[in-house]
Amino acid sequence: MTEKLSEVESGADQELILLGVGASAGGLEAFQSLLGALRPTDRFALILVQHLDPEHESLLPELLSKRTRLPVRSISDGMEVEAGNIYLIPPAFGLDIRGRMLKLEEFESPRGLRRPIDDFLQALAREHGANAAGVILSGTGSDGANGVRAIKEAGGLVFAQDPRDARYDGMPRAAIATGAVDLVLPAGEMISILRDFHDRASGIAPTIESDAEFIEKVVRNVRYRTGHDFAGYKSGTLLRRITLRMSVLGLEEPGDYLRELVQNRSEADRLFRDLLINVTSFFRDPAAFESLARVAVPAILESKDRGDEVRIWVPGCSTGQEAYTVAMIVADAMARLDVRARLCVFGTDIDEEALAVARRGHYPNSIAAEVPPEFLERYFTPTRNGFEVRGELRDAVRFSSQSLVKDPPFSRLDLVTCRNLLIYFNNELQELAQRVFHYALRPGGFLMLGPSETARAEGEPFLDVVPEHRIHRRNEGAARSLDLPRRFRGISTGTEPSHEVLPEQVFGIPYSAAEALLARHVPAFLLIGPQDEVTRVGPGAESFVRLNPGNTSLGIRSLILPELEQPVKRLLTAGAIAGGGYRQTRVAFADPSGARDVLIGVETLPDGSRLVTFGATAAVPEPENRIVLDEAYVSQLEDELEEARRMVRTTVEELETSNEELKSSNEEMMSMNEELQSANEELSTTNEELQTKLMELAEANADLANFMSSTQIATVFLDRDLRLRSFTPEAASWFRFVDQDRGREITDIRARLDMGVVAEVSRRIADGGAPEEVRLASSDGEAEVIVRFAPYRNASGDRGGVVFSVFDVTAVARYARAAERASAEARASAEEIEELYLGSPGAMGLVDRDFRYLRANPKMAEFSGLPADAIVGRSISEVHPEIAGRMVASVRKVFDTGEPVLRQMVRGTTPAEPGVARVWEVDWYPVHRSDGVRAVGFNVTDVTRLLELQADLRRIMRELQHRVKNMLSNVIALVNRARREQGDPQEILETLAQRIRALANTHNLLTAENWASTALRDILALELLNVYGEERVMLRGPDMRLNARATLSLGMVIHELATNASKYGAFARPEGKVSVRWSRVDEGEGEEFRLVWQESGGPAVNAPSREGFGTQLMRSMVEGSFNGSIDSHWEPAGLRLVVAVPWNAATEVDYDSDMDPLRHADPLP
Repeated sequence: MTEKLSEVESGADQELILLGVGASAGGLEAFQSLLGALRPTDRFALILVQHLDPEHESLLPELLSKRTRLPVRSISDGMEVEAGNIYLIPPAFGLDIRGRMLKLEEFESPRGLRRPIDDFLQALAREHGANAAGVILSGTGSDGANGVRAIKEAGGLVFAQDPRDARYDGMPRAAIATGAVDLVLPAGEMISILRDFHDRASGIAPTIESDAEFIEKVVRNVRYRTGHDFAGYKSGTLLRRITLRMSVLGLEEPGDYLRELVQNRSEADRLFRDLLINVTSFFRDPAAFESLARVAVPAILESKDRGDEVRIWVPGCSTGQEAYTVAMIVADAMARLDVRARLCVFGTDIDEEALAVARRGHYPNSIAAEVPPEFLERYFTPTRNGFEVRGELRDAVRFSSQSLVKDPPFSRLDLVTCRNLLIYFNNELQELAQRVFHYALRPGGFLMLGPSETARAEGEPFLDVVPEHRIHRRNEGAARSLDLPRRFRGISTGTEPSHEVLPEQVFGIPYSAAEALLARHVPAFLLIGPQDEVTRVGPGAESFVRLNPGNTSLGIRSLILPELEQPVKRLLTAGAIAGGGYRQTRVAFADPSGARDVLIGVETLPDGSRLVTFGATAAVPEPENRIVLDEAYVSQLEDELEEARRMVRTTVEELETSNEELKSSNEEMMSMNEELQSANEELSTTNEELQTKLMELAEANADLANFMSSTQIATVFLDRDLRLRSFTPEAASWFRFVDQDRGREITDIRARLDMGVVAEVSRRIADGGAPEEVRLASSDGEAEVIVRFAPYRNASGDRGGVVFSVFDVTAVARYARAAERASAEARASAEEIEELYLGSPGAMGLVDRDFRYLRANPKMAEFSGLPADAIVGRSISEVHPEIAGRMVASVRKVFDTGEPVLRQMVRGTTPAEPGVARVWEVDWYPVHRSDGVRAVGFNVTDVTRLLELQADLRRIMRELQHRVKNMLSNVIALVNRARREQGDPQEILETLAQRIRALANTHNLLTAENWASTALRDILALELLNVYGEERVMLRGPDMRLNARATLSLGMVIHELATNASKYGAFARPEGKVSVRWSRVDEGEGEEFRLVWQESGGPAVNAPSREGFGTQLMRSMVEGSFNGSIDSHWEPAGLRLVVAVPWNAATEVDYDSDMDPLRHADPLP
């Protein structure tokens, strides 16, 4: 084995893998399972060939496109195959492939005899070889069986659906019966195995430092486990089979597979099975067999006389099709040429399972497409699920387990047919095989090889007879002393010339000594072969045999003495019936030495031959009462027996004549049955498609029904004559429908709406008008509705009537009016806020990501010394070059973090007053949109004047300005959120007013405390104790004060919680209670102020599907202002909410009266 395996798969790893899939009845479900494992990155193209009804359009493209993301394409003539696509054969066409081009072909065979799957798979194997793969899925019949054989022979992989997984197992079982299937799997597992195999095939060779060493280790292990040596097989074949086993086992490295072989004895058996490529069929390559019948067989038979043997050997016979094929050809020629010789065909293989199939002689229905009709009728008997070889042909063919390269060959052969076996051997083993064939053939014998094999061994052992069909003849000029391997040698018989080289020893003793022992110490014996022919006459046996004048037959019945014929015949028959063993009988026998008894024994040997021994005793006097059979009487009995046999033959011939007539009728019925079966398969496929479509329609109808039910919309369907077709239950609110109204004109039905308008608009729509929408009032004036009219279109898109829906907009109209009022109020509020913005004493504006001003108020213009419209669009550095660095840094920080930068003290000058130093307090805050921070807003307050005032006045004024600004911001935020909130405008306004009042109450507390701080208990008493009393509110926690910011924020949180509790929580029931606990905690990440709100006694609560405005407001108050957190727990007892805020942020006073802001202002950069 000298070739490197890394060269075997060269280029194949990047090739497109074409997967031919055959399916029939039940195949849709299996193919959908197959598709489920496909990935868009796979280098596969799937081509599905099904039995389709030629008179109906296939629904497969539509059905399959819903199950996969890959493109599903119906094949058109000349379409190119591309990876990642799924191709479907259209009805009424066969399929061929040339290169990557798909060709549609008209069927030539009648409908019942078409085999589109076989045709395409054979074309796929021809064009793409090892890059083709075949899959047989559910279906009846045997289409695809021949195709998978072609795929396997070309080196591709073959899969069959597990019959237990298939809805119909006929096609998978027929494919499996060919022996060409590599793996039998559920459909959903095939793609992953194929993907793994090709990935490993393209990647395994580079990982092996020494390919030959790895393969030799595998072969050595298989030889040790099974006794069969594959060392002479081509390394490419070995590598592909090993790679497949590694894919099935999920092994990545060659070393892992070697360990598996050593540790798991059964793996060697499985690899052995995979290496046996059992691809065969009847009359494979019909032209070659026609040449064999025309040239070789007549030449063999012309020298055969009555009683001669025609000996033929078929090595590597697999499941027997080729052996039976040769036997049929020769038997047919013998009948035509009236040759009375005996036919003996030896079929050998090392695969016991394949030999068991061959001996059984039962084959699937698919062989009807392979065997000529006259041979099928003469040599086969139809069965329920196939054909069985008839007895006379099966008796002529003997199958046995024999290795071509290990076991002794047959001899004196007239013909050897060894087709498509040598292609798997390397050159050395092919040379050895041809030497074996030359040895086994008699002078002038014929050799037939496969189309890819040659008889070009050293010394030209064979001459060409029909070279194009690989038929050769033994070259006598090439004869020489053969030195066959010692494992081929054996002891020749003493009755015929031997071409074998005699061994030096037998059983450890010299050969001459063995011959002496046979002559002097062993009883006389005859060795009889499987055909009852004498193959050896032992010393001393000449007394019990005779030679007749003329052509001498070697049959035991011709050679044995007449008086011993019956006893020997009975012993042989008894042994055959019993299946072996040893039997003997004592017979009176007279020869020239006198009367004596002879002990005749018959023993069946392991190889099927029989040993007949003659144990002679001393001569004894002939007894007086010895019974001597009258030969005349025996002859009379034999004549009577022959007459009985003649009568039986006559009866049999009459029965055969009747049987022929019945057979003819049966063939007609079978032909009709095939057509019906084909039509049934097509109808099954169509039925499967329709069932799938009906399921989809049922699901769509159910979806539509559920949709209509869930929308609760009153909908009415009318036909073109405005007669009622159908309606939804909700339509009963407006129309007095009953089931009997279906088919009545819409104008005849009483309703709460103006039916004149409904009928008028419906008529316009039915006559081709565009969809319309009409607003109507109910007859009692209590409701307003919108009626939307549209054409009803059928499946073809044509108008088939009118459909209209009624929408109750009474509440919507009321809400719209309220919303209009609220919108006007909101606009007024927005105008007021805009006026506040414009009239703000502080500079305000917006900056984008390029640090350009988007907006500036008049104060900002005054601050900058430029008009407001001159500021917008210019950068910070252009407007404020002296302080631009610090401002840009702050803007960038807000954009990067999304967090505000507050109370930044900036010192510098402005273009308006370049010589005057001032100090400003600047707040930078993000302006959010759905996609993030859109801009940065700022508030600039000139605090220079404040620094000149007394400390108390400065603090009061600064706090007042700051709190007013916050209050306004809160009001603006509340109003803006109210504008975006959906619901009853009146309720929205009421909620907004309550929140503003709660904010005002909190401001009152701060005002009473000079805006410094407020006791927490006062805040809780304001919202809880004063409203619900001490019986329903429990407060627990230390005395503590919150700063002004915390007071405002926590006051709003307590207000929102109390409001929600009164509507949905504990305060909604008289027995409901609320517990509020607070504490100062430190869990290692800094001190926190923690408040726990716990409700009990209220109705059951569930977590809302989305956060409402109140929850969002609370989060903005706690998380946005203090970097705190709110955790809600919807417990069975009631809501439990935990508020956590950094301690310093909640309790420290924002400004210290002793702090001098001027000293802490940021200097200019």
